[in-house]
Amino acid sequence: MRIKSDFHDYYDGVQAFGQDQDLVYIRKKIDFPLGVELKTKRCPFPIPNTDRYGGYTRVGELPTGMSFYIIGVAGKLYPCFRMYWHYPNTLEKDIEAYCYSLADIDKIIKTKCDKKAQDIFNEATIKKSRSRYHRYMSMRRAEFESFFAEWEREDQSAKARQLFRQYPIFVIETRREGLYVCYNCSLREHKFFKVKDPMTTYQEIAMFLGGLAAPQKPIPVPSDKDMVSIKGFDKFSFRKEPSKKKK
Repeated sequence: MRIKSDFHDYYDGVQAFGQDQDLVYIRKKIDFPLGVELKTKRCPFPIPNTDRYGGYTRVGELPTGMSFYIIGVAGKLYPCFRMYWHYPNTLEKDIEAYCYSLADIDKIIKTKCDKKAQDIFNEATIKKSRSRYHRYMSMRRAEFESFFAEWEREDQSAKARQLFRQYPIFVIETRREGLYVCYNCSLREHKFFKVKDPMTTYQEIAMFLGGLAAPQKPIPVPSDKDMVSIKGFDKFSFRKEPSKKKK
């Protein structure tokens, strides 16, 4: 598969190991409001209640904000949470983390938050408090766990194959204007290499596009006359041969 694009993605280097010159992926970004594209205001996939960025936080506290993405690659869907820490008054650099599973979320919270923030994150519900520790993160661990369980229980990828069957890569995200879908966008920006290595991603996209370029033809159904000969019968298999008349 050859890739024609105006930007570089993390799996592009696989082309150096060989290409199918007849299969070309024209990777051009296209942005659409999801409602206009699907002709409905309701998203067919579950969307959690996440925060947009806002304000700042101190070292050890919960993230400043969070965004949610649905990433589609070669007919499969991957939910992704982007967590963000903004430290304006310290020497600490801002932190950005993309989490594709509950284990990823647990790891980043344990690594970047102190004990008090971790305890608040593990609370069953959000408590109303003036404490800075309660100011951010509209979701707690139990809600993340419930979301991922629901996502795995329902076959979300089957919906994606029906709605976006001609696009090997797309990303659905929440913006101020509403839900948007971006086709043929960069996977490196969303740290998708944490999910799949470059070789696997490249091969799956090539197989997806190959299936679109050469769809399987329906199997022809032979006629009854052809089936008789295929099974080894002839015109005398179910009747007696004509007897010779005696002279």
